[in-house]
Amino acid sequence: MTTSAAEAVSPVASRLVVAAVALALLVAGALLPLWRMTLHAPQYPQGLRLVIDGRGVRGDVDEINALNHYIGMRPLPGGRQPVLYRGEDDEQEEGEQGRGAPIPELALFFPAVALLAAGIAVSAVLPWQWLRRLVVVGAWALPVVFLADLQVRLYVYGHTLDPHAAIRLPQFTPRVLGPTSVMNFNVTALPGLGLVFLTLSALVVTCGPRVRLGRPRKPALRPLAAVAGLLGATVALAATPARAATFDLAAAVAAAPPGAVVEVPPGVYQGPLVLSRPVTLRGRDWPVIDGGRRGHVVVVAGPDVRLEGFVIRGSALAYSSEAAGVVVEGPRAVVRGNRIDDVLFGLYLAGATDAVIEHNTIATADLPLERRGHAVYLWRARGAHLRHNRIVRGKDGFYFAFSEDTLVAGNAVTGCRYGIHYMYSHRNAFVANTFVDNAVGAAVMYSTDVRLEGNTFEGSRSAAVGVGLILKDADRVLVRDNRIARNATGIEVENAPPTPDGWVRLEGNVVAFNTVGLSLMSTAALTATGNAFVENLRPLEPRGALRPEANTWAEGRRGNYWSDYAGFDADGDGIGDVPYRRTDVLEDLAVRAPVLQALLFTPAHHALETAARLAPLVQGTPLVEDPAPLVRPPITGAPPPPHDPRDAWGLLWVGLALLVPGAVTVVRARTGP
Repeated sequence: MTTSAAEAVSPVASRLVVAAVALALLVAGALLPLWRMTLHAPQYPQGLRLVIDGRGVRGDVDEINALNHYIGMRPLPGGRQPVLYRGEDDEQEEGEQGRGAPIPELALFFPAVALLAAGIAVSAVLPWQWLRRLVVVGAWALPVVFLADLQVRLYVYGHTLDPHAAIRLPQFTPRVLGPTSVMNFNVTALPGLGLVFLTLSALVVTCGPRVRLGRPRKPALRPLAAVAGLLGATVALAATPARAATFDLAAAVAAAPPGAVVEVPPGVYQGPLVLSRPVTLRGRDWPVIDGGRRGHVVVVAGPDVRLEGFVIRGSALAYSSEAAGVVVEGPRAVVRGNRIDDVLFGLYLAGATDAVIEHNTIATADLPLERRGHAVYLWRARGAHLRHNRIVRGKDGFYFAFSEDTLVAGNAVTGCRYGIHYMYSHRNAFVANTFVDNAVGAAVMYSTDVRLEGNTFEGSRSAAVGVGLILKDADRVLVRDNRIARNATGIEVENAPPTPDGWVRLEGNVVAFNTVGLSLMSTAALTATGNAFVENLRPLEPRGALRPEANTWAEGRRGNYWSDYAGFDADGDGIGDVPYRRTDVLEDLAVRAPVLQALLFTPAHHALETAARLAPLVQGTPLVEDPAPLVRPPITGAPPPPHDPRDAWGLLWVGLALLVPGAVTVVRARTGP
C-alpha cells in the first residue's frame, strides 16, 4: 500500500477504534450503578445503602423510607412497603403513591443511551463536523444532566417536609456529591462506576479523534489528561472525610469578651471544653467537639452561655464518672440545635437554673441498657424549659431528681427504659410530648403538683413492665387530654394520692387498645371524668381489694365512655340511662383460686360474663360503677363505639348449652324409652 493510501485510511481507522472504545464505555456505564448513597448512624453501624442505575432505585429503600417518614420526607421510589405522606398542598394515601412516585427521567435513560450509541457509530463513518459536535454535546449531557436532575430532586425532598410529621426539621438540601449530615445520620453520596464510565466515554468522544493510529500526537492528549485530572479531583474531594480543624476553638473562647458571638467553622475540635463566661458558640456546617473519652465533652460553668449547631460526642463511658455530652451548671444557659451522640449521659443539668434546652437530637452510647446514662438528667435543677428535643436512645429519656418548676414540651422519646423517670420533684409540667416504644412511658413517683397534658404514651409492651403511665405516691396530679394506647397496661395507680386531702384527676384521656386499660391498687383514690376507655382487653384490673368509695367515676352528669357499655340513651342527652358496672365473675373467683386464670379470655370466660349479665343472681364484685357513662367518645378522633363481639359469642355459648339438653329431650320423646 502506498504512503498516500495509508494516510487516507488512517483517519477512518482511528475514528473506528475511538468509536469502539467510546461505545464499550457507554454500554458498561449504562449497565452499572450510576450513583450511590450511604447513611451511617449509631443505630446502623453497617450503614444503609441506596443505589440508582438505569433501571431505578435499589437498596435499603424501605428502611430509609421508614426513617424519612418520621421527619415528613416524601417516600423514595423503589420500596415494597407503602409509606403515608401528607404534604402541605397534597395528601397521599397508602398505596402505590405512598411507595414513592417513580422517576420519569429514568424511563428516558436507555433510549438516550441507544440514541447516543447510534450517533457515535455514524460519526465514526461519516466525518461530518456538525454530527461530531452533536455527539460530543450528547455524551456530556448524559452524566451532567443526570447529576443536575438528581440534585434538583434531592433539593425538593429536603424542602417539602410534612409540617405534621412527628419530628419537625428545618428545610435542608442533601448533596448529590459529598457529605451531608441530618440529625444523627452522616450521609455520603458518590458517583457510581457507571457514571465514571459514562464520563470516560464522553472524554473519549471529545478527545479521541485527535489521536491517529500509529502516530499519537502528544499535544492532542493534553485536553484528555486535563479533563481526566479534573474528574479525579472532584471524586477524591467528594470522598475525602472531614479533616481536623485548624481553628483554635479554646483560644477563641478564651479571647472572646463577655457577650461575644464566636462563629465556629466546620472541623473536629478536641474536648473537654469549659465555658465559664457569657459567650455564644455558634457552629457552621456542624463542627464536631470530640471528648476523646476523657470525662465531659462540654461544661457550661458560667452564666448566659449559648451553644448552637454542634455535633458533641465521645465522653468517658465509665458509669462512676457520670460523664456527659453537655453539663450545664451555670444559670440561663441555652443549648439549642445540637446533635449529642455516643456519650454516657446526654445533657446533665446539675443545679442549673432557667436553662433552655431545645431542638437537640440525643443518643447515648450504644451500650447495654444497664450501662447507659440518661439522655437528659436533671439534678436539683430549677426553672428549665426542655422543648422539641428528639431522644432516640438512653437509659431514661428524662430523669428528674429534686428538680422543680420545669416545662417539658414537644419532645419525642423512643428506645429508652423510661420515657420519663420522675422522683421527688414538684411543680413540673409535661405537655404535647411523644413517648413511643419505651419499656415504660412515664413513671411519676413521690412528687406533687405535676401536670401531664396532651402527651402520647404508646407501645410500652415490655414483658417485664410495659406500662404507659405509672402514678405512685404522687399527689395533686392532673392527667388531661393524653393518648395512652397499645401498651401492656395503660395507666397504673398505686398509693396516689398519699395524703387524705390530696387528689389525682384523669380528664379527657383516650385509653385505647391496651391489654389492661387501668390498673388500680387498693390504695388508689382518683377522680376520672370525660375519658374514653376504648377496646382495652380488660378495661380495669384490680390489684387488691378496691374501695368503692375511694374512686370517683363521674362529676355531676359527666362520666366516662366505655366501649363495652351495653346500656341505652333513650332521652338522647349523650348520658347512658343505666350506670356502667364492670364486674367479672371469673376474675373475682381467680383471686381466691389462681388456677382459674387459665380460663381468662376463653369462650368459657365470655359465657360466664354473659350469664352474669342475663342472670342477676350470678354477680361478681363491682370493679367500676360509673353513674353517668357517656354513650359517645368525648374525644375528637377517638374510635367510634364498636359492636362488642363478646356479647355475641357469650350468647352463642349459652344458646348451645340450652340447646343440647333440649335436643336430647326431643330425641328421647320421639324414640321412646
